[in-house]
Amino acid sequence: MSVESAEQALSEALDDLAVAGEALRRRTPAQIAEALADAWERIADPERALGRAARGRLPASSGLTLPMVAWALSTTLGGARESLAALAREMAPPPGVIATPHRLGALILAGNVFTACVQPLSVALLARSPLLVKASSADDVLPRLFVDALREVDPELAAAVLVVSFPRGTEALEATILHHAAAVSVYGSDSTLAAIRARTDANTTFIAHGHGLGLGWVDAGEDVEEAAGRFALDVAAYDQRGCMSPHAIAIERGGEAFARELARALERIAVELPRGPLSTQVGATQMQWRGVAAARGVLHEGDGWAVSFEPVAAPRLSPGARNVMVFEAGGLESFAERASVIGPHLKTLGVAGDLERVARVLPPGVSPRVCPAGTMQTPGLLAYADGLPAWEGWRRFVTVG
Repeated sequence: MSVESAEQALSEALDDLAVAGEALRRRTPAQIAEALADAWERIADPERALGRAARGRLPASSGLTLPMVAWALSTTLGGARESLAALAREMAPPPGVIATPHRLGALILAGNVFTACVQPLSVALLARSPLLVKASSADDVLPRLFVDALREVDPELAAAVLVVSFPRGTEALEATILHHAAAVSVYGSDSTLAAIRARTDANTTFIAHGHGLGLGWVDAGEDVEEAAGRFALDVAAYDQRGCMSPHAIAIERGGEAFARELARALERIAVELPRGPLSTQVGATQMQWRGVAAARGVLHEGDGWAVSFEPVAAPRLSPGARNVMVFEAGGLESFAERASVIGPHLKTLGVAGDLERVARVLPPGVSPRVCPAGTMQTPGLLAYADGLPAWEGWRRFVTVG
């Protein structure tokens, strides 16, 4: 198919999608939440056909091992029914305010964490906006399985979602999406966001989710073995690819002992949740990172993981792939000052210790999700995104009175 033909076909499909929004807007959020829960549960259940399909196809498309994929599906979709019902209630506007959905929304996904589509897909439909999902051409399995599941449980709702994928840089097709959409939500690097924003009409709602990373903090007096075990899961999850993955973990004192415990914990968790294969590029970056770590401090490494202890009071970003730095921050205030350099790119801060105490010292402009160690990669459907409600931008509002 020529580019012109593909552009025309996509334009017609987007028009059909906007028409399907008429039926979507007649539904209540509670009804939509029930249908979404039915669909996600079909994928979560390994005994159902779609659950088996997910576990059969996602390891190849995501580059993660089957145990890691199964863990991700279970932790992301487990309890979805209760979470979606709560999300529908949370999104209800206050008295005297009417929420008006967009005629058509577009969701442009990155390809680093395959479950990252679950929250925005659910939120957009709960907002009653028909949705075009532009998935990564390398990893579009879960969004397509979701539409398949919706067709089984609610064909009318399924008609309000369209999933497409095409190579990056296909500007004519991207322009068609941007021309039709009244709201565009983008996940990706800062450069990707800037490029798409520049091509988006000024009257289009733009919802940006840019590059991010996670850090960890361990209070003095915490049991280092227990803290290391919890942080090991945060590092191992999704092979440390996502914006919630910790690149460095600070501790008030006892950094060498904590680094040794974290290394042991990562070695143990690699048995249950082994790491996926490395690309040549990531492998080369990993070698360089480990070389610097060994030169600057102490490096513990094993099959599919590495922990460095570096006696400097500042985090050093890792290449992911279960390589993480431990350092002594010289006090919580000192750590917060250094975290402020990351600014809005700090998406998640895992804490072994007093969450409130850590959250209170964060400077203005830094708004991560502060959560217990061991839960960095399992935020839940109601979690704020980039310091804002997950449904921010998916609706406009009319005040009455």
